Amino acid sequence: MASKNGQITFNCGLVVPADKAEEVEKVLSMHEGWMRENHSLDADGKIHLVDYYVTKSKQLNNPLDPSEGTTGNILYSINETYVEKDGLDQHMQKGMQFEHFPKIVETFLGYGKAFVVMGGTVIHSMEG
Repeated sequence: MASKNGQITFNCGLVVPADKAEEVEKVLSMHEGWMRENHSLDADGKIHLVDYYVTKSKQLNNPLDPSEGTTGNILYSINETYVEKDGLDQHMQKGMQFEHFPKIVETFLGYGKAFVVMGGTVIHSMEG
């Protein structure tokens, strides 16, 4: 299923020094495990998602000219799209019960210098 206009998202861009990447990836792995336990791409009684994915890349000094090298940081992008408008609310309510929730929030806010979009709305998609 593709994202559709009007659906609600959570997106977070992390800028992480390379020497902290392993630590951050452990937190992202905990988050993924929790997402799998509590969310589903199918309507099966769990929080219904359209999509969930995390990306990783080296931060380039100049994105238009990769030959200029990297900054020494790793970029992560966490992306969630919910089928229903209240999906993000359900996510946050359930998340606050997760034992590692404080560590996840600390990581997202501590390294989320690129951006944190809480409750974004899909305004353009291939599905319309």
